[in-house]
Formats: sequence, C-alpha cells, structure tokens
Amino acid sequence: MIWCLGESLYDIVFKGGQPVWAVPGGSMLNAAVSAARFGEPVSLITELGNDATGKMIAEFLQQNGIDTSFIHYYDGNTTLALAFLNERGDAHYEFYAHLPESAPDFRLPAFKPGDVLLFGSFYAVNGRNRNNIEKLLDHARQSGVFVYYDPNVRKAHLADLESTRTFYESNISKSAIVRGSDEDFSFLAGAESGETAYGFVKACGCSQLIYTRNSAGTDLFTAHFSKHFEARKLNVVSTIGAGDNFNAGFVTAVHQHVDNMKDMNFWEQAIGRAVIFASEVCCSRENFISKPANNQQML
Repeated sequence: MIWCLGESLYDIVFKGGQPVWAVPGGSMLNAAVSAARFGEPVSLITELGNDATGKMIAEFLQQNGIDTSFIHYYDGNTTLALAFLNERGDAHYEFYAHLPESAPDFRLPAFKPGDVLLFGSFYAVNGRNRNNIEKLLDHARQSGVFVYYDPNVRKAHLADLESTRTFYESNISKSAIVRGSDEDFSFLAGAESGETAYGFVKACGCSQLIYTRNSAGTDLFTAHFSKHFEARKLNVVSTIGAGDNFNAGFVTAVHQHVDNMKDMNFWEQAIGRAVIFASEVCCSRENFISKPANNQQML
C-alpha cells in the first residue's frame, strides 16, 4: 500500500485575472490520485469538511480507486486554494483554510513492511498536527515502512519558518529519502547548491536526497553515488502539481522495487518515471496524470 498523508483542498486556478479551471488538490492528494491511476493501491490520510466541496472531493477520490477510510470529516468548510498563474505557468497561492483549531486524533493504519508513506508540505510542520505526524511516522518506521518526505516550503509560510524549522528537521530525520526543490532548500537552509542541500539533509539524519531544479534537471545524492538527470523540454501549461507528481512517480517505483535501491538501474527507472509523471502534468490543466488507458508509456 502507498499511504499519502497531508492536507486536501480544492484548487481554483486564475490566469489573466479570470478563473480558468478548478480541481481537487493538495500535494498529497495530487500524488495519491496519480499513483492510483498508475495502478497502485493507495490510501489517503487527510481531513475534509462535511460540506458539498468535501463530499465532491471524497467522491472524486473513490472514483479514482483511492481508499478513503482514513479521511476525517469535520464540521465546516473544506479548504480552498486560489492559484494565480503567470505567463510561464508558474503559480503563486492564496489559501483559505477552515480546519478546526484542534486536530483530530488519527487512528494508526495497519502498516506492513514494503508499504510506502509519502508526506510533506506545511501540514506536516503545522504545530496543530505534530502529535498525529509524530505518531504516524514512529508507527511507520517501527512497521518497516519506507518513508518519503517532501518539505515543499511555500513563500506563504515563510513567516512561520523559525517556529517550524525544528519540525522540518525532525521530519527529515525520520525519512528514508527527502525530495525537495532548490527553492525549498534555499528557504529552509540557505542552500544554493545540491551539495549544500545534501549536507543539510545528512546533518538532519537522512542519507538520500533528490534535489529538483525545474528546467535545470534533477540531482540525486546517496551514500553510494550521486548523479544528474536532465529535464525534458516542455510546452508548459501549468506547473501546479509538478512536484507532487514527481513524488507519485517515484514512490510507485519504490513500492514495486524497494529492495533494489543500491542499484543505479533502479534510480534511473524511478527518477525517469518521476520526470514523466511531472512532465505530463505540466502540459495539462489537471493536477494528476491521465487515466490508465493513456499512461502505458510510463511503465
């Protein structure tokens, strides 16, 4: 099972001052949908309001084959995100969050060895959620689960960085691998290179880093080797969900071949698939890869 843990919301996308499309979103939801569309068993651990938007998102998840039994419903409105695209398809966001002040007490899944847990974004460092995050991470590690973390540091949350920095570092320390962008590590650690970012990640206690640099490609750092992977040239429609789908592509490979991670062939296949997932999403209005009949080239 691939478990995705994080916030779910509804994205409303603007371009040229006008709303142009809307779709369920949230970093972990985006990854969950793409992994499920690829044929993997997926469960999403998240929160939704008991409003029409929350019900619509839950129905969408079920239609895409995602287990929704670990969704907690609260009284109130589901979070909305307004995404404003520039001429390059890059987005900046405004969030309208409606989560209750206190987090629910998430029940612990029956994790099994070979499962993968993907988590990240501000949800994973919000003080409101730390008890749940810590319990789930400790339970996952004790159960032999492969933990994948994406800090996904957004500009909207930089004001909270000093109070959340130790949470980012704790999350890194409990992860088997970290995937972050050059912007993430510039914000988080003042790192302006992959080597410096890797030094920060190692100091936190994790020995594997995937460092993505948009059109400049991807750099892999492990205790055994490092390698650069070129980016694809694309006609970008929107970069919303690109990193989330990179994560989805990678964790599907981990779920299938977790025992092969010391083999460079694994990394080439896994990162190659991750790049394909991210590239497809950049060229569409969706936050996810296409449905199964159209994604055989990703195998």
